[in-house]
Amino acid sequence: MESFFFVPATKMNKIQELRKLKINTFIIDFEDAIKASQRSDFFFELDNLENSKDCYLRVPIHNLANPKELDLSLLKAFMDKGFSRYVLPKINSVDELDLVLKILDHDSFDIILLVETPKLYLELLSMTFENLGKLTGIGLGSHDFMSIIGAKHQLDNLEIIRQNILYLARAWEITAIDIASMELNNETSFKKEIIDGHSKGFDAKFIIHPNQYKILNSFQFYTEEEYLFALKVDKVVSELKNSKEFNPILIDGKIIEQPHLNKIKKILKNYRK
Repeated sequence: MESFFFVPATKMNKIQELRKLKINTFIIDFEDAIKASQRSDFFFELDNLENSKDCYLRVPIHNLANPKELDLSLLKAFMDKGFSRYVLPKINSVDELDLVLKILDHDSFDIILLVETPKLYLELLSMTFENLGKLTGIGLGSHDFMSIIGAKHQLDNLEIIRQNILYLARAWEITAIDIASMELNNETSFKKEIIDGHSKGFDAKFIIHPNQYKILNSFQFYTEEEYLFALKVDKVVSELKNSKEFNPILIDGKIIEQPHLNKIKKILKNYRK
């Protein structure tokens, strides 16, 4: 699984050090992680961060006084500075999502939708929206979501919601990112989340601390036996004259069909010797 690492804007100076860990992607958080009064100061500090435009920005898009009213001034200011990667938080509805995506009107944008409100979640399951093609990833902001519902944040309460977020990602052919964990001292709980997310089929996970990344990065998702079998399948497929017209083949007593090849590629990509 890949990692999407949230870093508060107040700590963006630590990103250069964190890059040594080879974290996949950073998300600089200008929303919940800092005070509204600090945003303008750290807006300019981005100029001093090397490769800052490689990072995603989680940018508040609502009026402070009225959370149901859009305020895209900060988003537009980042766009004017040439930033093109964004995480969109606390969208209230599909209509609101369309309004925001219309502002992001270039093909060069990478946009992750953070689903944090029940209304948006239900509408995404039942409605279409005209700017779907602009999304590159989707994840569940599970703590905000559970807070609105008034439910305890635990995996069994999140089961159906996470599964549906994954289905949306697959239907839309975008990256499925699993929930962030606030458990920094409970390694067992975090590992349980990783195993559960991987077994469901998530591509990546939100993380908030270097120790979480180290656990995720050291995790062995596949056995050596699975890896060796994947190598064998890949070798056979590579020798086929036309892999696009793939017929089922029998390898070591297992029938391999076209849909199985996606898992084979995933094993070969993520296995750690």
